[in-house]
Amino acid sequence: MKHLVFTLLAALVFSGAASAQRLMVGVRGGVNFADYSFVPTRIGDTRFTPGAVRAGYDVGFVLRLNLSKHLHLQSELNYAFVNYNVLAENSGSRRIALRTERFEIPVQLGFQFGVLRLFGGALFRVTESERSSVPQLLKVRFNNGDVGVMGGLGFNIRKFFIDFRISGYPRSRVWHDFTSEGIARRVKVPHDIVYGGSLGFFF
Repeated sequence: MKHLVFTLLAALVFSGAASAQRLMVGVRGGVNFADYSFVPTRIGDTRFTPGAVRAGYDVGFVLRLNLSKHLHLQSELNYAFVNYNVLAENSGSRRIALRTERFEIPVQLGFQFGVLRLFGGALFRVTESERSSVPQLLKVRFNNGDVGVMGGLGFNIRKFFIDFRISGYPRSRVWHDFTSEGIARRVKVPHDIVYGGSLGFFF
């Protein structure tokens, strides 16, 4: 699957090279928020429940190939920091901050109507790492999978653009691996959807 992604990127670059005026190269950066919920789970003496929403951020390199006046193909090389909160309840309540660092390659098909742009496509996750503020109490492996879906809308203002996007997985349920005090358990996750907004520009 990863080879397919890089093949698509290469095709995008070489197609644009044949008609340089149709190829747009830019950068983007923004914030994200995760809608994350899981079935409350007890591991040993500690009960884990979803916590409050935390903001993260992402940055990316953008390639857009204009196929026609109203149609374009776009790919990105994104690095995202997505943050989560989990509450651990034992004799008291403790907040655990989780951070995932993800290298992702979205491949989008977009439709342009004046300044308004609608887009959607596949999201290929190349690498992912997780960090916990209290690793001895809780570690989480976000095994969502390598391919998700994403979509959204944006606005083009000359060389600048604003995007609002949502990304997730087509399956109705995913499972994450929780490990606490050396005990591992698979936990059902009904929602792990990331919402984001970003600002970018083309060179």
